Amino acid sequence: MEYKYRFRNTTGDYFLFNMSNIYSQWTAIVNVLFTMAMAVLIVNRWSDSSDIFRGIMLLGLSLFPIIQPLVILIRASAMSRSITEETELSFDKAGMHIKVRDHDQLVSWKEYRSTIKRHLLLILVPDEKHAYILTDRILHGQKDDLYDFLEKNNVK
Repeated sequence: MEYKYRFRNTTGDYFLFNMSNIYSQWTAIVNVLFTMAMAVLIVNRWSDSSDIFRGIMLLGLSLFPIIQPLVILIRASAMSRSITEETELSFDKAGMHIKVRDHDQLVSWKEYRSTIKRHLLLILVPDEKHAYILTDRILHGQKDDLYDFLEKNNVK
């Protein structure tokens, strides 16, 4: 085996995955622009606003930098609690080997779908139903090496 990882994703892994999904798309621009617009509105209208409108403005200001990450953290916690078994992934010339409890599966490179590389994680997509999140915590500094190995072997 060229590479082998045994892991169970944590709340932090799922949080990182979900936040990287949000902030790797155009929605990140909307989040940042909305937050900046709320800050400008608060600066310009605070003194002549009622308490209710001040509360609404503060709620709007905290929506993306505070409330959204808290909601994502709660969802990530629920996701990590639902995973009770460790997963073992290994990679060699034959393909991607997946082992969860007593279930063993080989996904050949011919069948393997794709690998998504993000700043702090890799998302492995062996088929249309499954995906595996490998963070730096799991990869122990091998993210670039594993990505290169996967790209080299997954020639379509």
